[in-house]
Amino acid sequence: MWTFNVVATMAHAGRYRHMLEDLAPFGEFRRTEFLGVALGQVAEPLAMLETIRREREKKFYAFQDLGRIIPLEQVFSFQVEEFFIQVREHLAPFVARLAHQSFYVRLERRGHKGEILSPEIERDLDDFLLAQLKANGTPGRIDFDNPDLILAVETVGDRCGIGLLNRELRERYEVVRVG
Repeated sequence: MWTFNVVATMAHAGRYRHMLEDLAPFGEFRRTEFLGVALGQVAEPLAMLETIRREREKKFYAFQDLGRIIPLEQVFSFQVEEFFIQVREHLAPFVARLAHQSFYVRLERRGHKGEILSPEIERDLDDFLLAQLKANGTPGRIDFDNPDLILAVETVGDRCGIGLLNRELRERYEVVRVG
């Protein structure tokens, strides 16, 4: 199975082919069945983000077809019936990094409409993580306005990726943001 470590989405009025051409020098990007969504495998996601940032500073039209990029740390395939359980298992390694931090979970679902209910799962995952943090004696708190961290959970069909987006990453790279 091909692995990926970034999800890229097209800008609102962007052109998909141009977005893929712009991203091609950084690694392998593949189209998905979802309009404007590509999966990528890049050697250095932060170096890619830095290049995009510098190019956009030089030329306002650089990477104009690119909407968002979410760097991912965990990627897995899932079964719809087991989605919540599988996501909880893959979030476990992030608990220590959430200690004493403000955060929230954002689920961007592509596919499985009516089967995976984003707001409900986000709320349940927030509660799960808060309970884990409390049990560890390292409480955290939910903050939707200006969190220290955002756990981005991105589904594309039957595949899921999880990325931890800290404030510095989100502020430095305008393309790193949740939908």
